[in-house]
Amino acid sequence: MRAQYFLFLITVFSFITLANAQYKRRGETLQKRPSNSKGKKPDYSLLQLQGKWQEFERKDRKTNALVPFNDSVQLIFTDSNKVETRTSVETSMTLDGEADIDWDNTLTVAADVYTIKSLTGNTLVLDDNDRFIHRLRKTDSFWYEKLGKLSVKPEDFSTPIAVGINNILGKWFVYRRRAKPGATSRNAMLIKNLNIHAKSDEHTAAGDITFYQQLSSQELPCIVTLHGVDIKIVAGKNTWNLSVYQADANNFVFGTSSLLYYCKPTTPK
Repeated sequence: MRAQYFLFLITVFSFITLANAQYKRRGETLQKRPSNSKGKKPDYSLLQLQGKWQEFERKDRKTNALVPFNDSVQLIFTDSNKVETRTSVETSMTLDGEADIDWDNTLTVAADVYTIKSLTGNTLVLDDNDRFIHRLRKTDSFWYEKLGKLSVKPEDFSTPIAVGINNILGKWFVYRRRAKPGATSRNAMLIKNLNIHAKSDEHTAAGDITFYQQLSSQELPCIVTLHGVDIKIVAGKNTWNLSVYQADANNFVFGTSSLLYYCKPTTPK
């Protein structure tokens, strides 16, 4: 009898520990998700977000200064707790996923997580908990949909290119992804930042990589190796085998035919 009671206590303790060990991605840091011991409900609902939302203003979350941008966030919420995300004019593919609002107003949209700061009328304010505050306006159609199909020529990143290690040195943040359906599954390890700072030779450098899987984020030291058009990133037990499609002072595009990462330097070169 005592053995059964002891086993019951262990089971209860394990369940509580697992429940309290949930994590959400907040910017660059893996943070423990606070418990909702008082049964608090979110201040907003997905029903309020149904429709199309277009970013029209962006501010630095530390200085509150306006920030220029050309990769505006576009969100489409449906009536089935689904969301589509778009971040550019020429992206024909969309990133589909689940939409959810947690009790602390944490908004999950596909692979991205925001905090809802306010929702007033047709204006939605989102904090990405990393670098920016995004203001979005509800709209019947995105601005690029009014331009016509021939007004913008899509970028052609179908052929990878060979680059030197000097071309990719620096601190890069991913401002946009172009993904085919299924490329960003729940278990996919999606790159957020790549800091390549210690050149070893003409083909190898050391640095740090920030990536997230499901809703948790990790930052690990990494080794970056170039071989022809290919780039290999190794961080601990994790490996990314990708190709380079563009690498200059202001743009770094790499990935696969299914998932492309578009990067900008954190500070202009």
